Amino acid sequence: MGKKRQKKQPTSGDGKATPYWSPVARPNFTRVQKASIVARHLVPLACLAFFGGSVLQFLLLCVFNLAFTIAGIGTVGVAVSTRQEVKSTGWMDQVGAIVTLAGICIVGALVLSALFGWIIAVVASYETEGLWNATLWFGVLGTVLAALPGMVIQYNEDLHAKLSEDARKRRDQPVVGVHLFSAGFIFLLSGFTLGWEGVGATLLALLVTALFIFRDLRPDLARALAH
Repeated sequence: MGKKRQKKQPTSGDGKATPYWSPVARPNFTRVQKASIVARHLVPLACLAFFGGSVLQFLLLCVFNLAFTIAGIGTVGVAVSTRQEVKSTGWMDQVGAIVTLAGICIVGALVLSALFGWIIAVVASYETEGLWNATLWFGVLGTVLAALPGMVIQYNEDLHAKLSEDARKRRDQPVVGVHLFSAGFIFLLSGFTLGWEGVGATLLALLVTALFIFRDLRPDLARALAH
């Protein structure tokens, strides 16, 4: 009998086989990108510590933050691919495209938030303030506004770097994987924090916030730990 034909492995630029899992290089973030990362993670913490939010609302904002990041990665990728294909457009077309992509990103983030955090939302809806309160929705707005500068910078960098779609996917897929892992962590954490209030809830929020800031500032180390 003849030998079975082996599946060809993907290769890197030097002809060597690329492993299924490989480390992520440490990113070189600008100061604005670092500030954007820190700010969007401080929004849920501020809502809990200073504006009367509950620990479940904090967890919901963390879920939305993760969802918006994942949706933002896809939105930036689509925007870069579209801009590379359409070399020259009028400013009205560009503005319309940005508004459309922003709407898609927000809708995608809300859908992912419902997927990852629907149980937390159901339990939070029975709290005194419920889900339709100013603290929670101002937190959502603050998260979006804090994340936008980083998304714009990433879009411009990818556009000028002229990375192919496959190259961007190889770079972004590990990041999405770590964020999905974080969503699972938030889901499990919610089961232990239903009755937490006061100092305990604040300490928990500080720990989660510090962990997520570390994850986004050093995705290379987060990727290694998740492996």
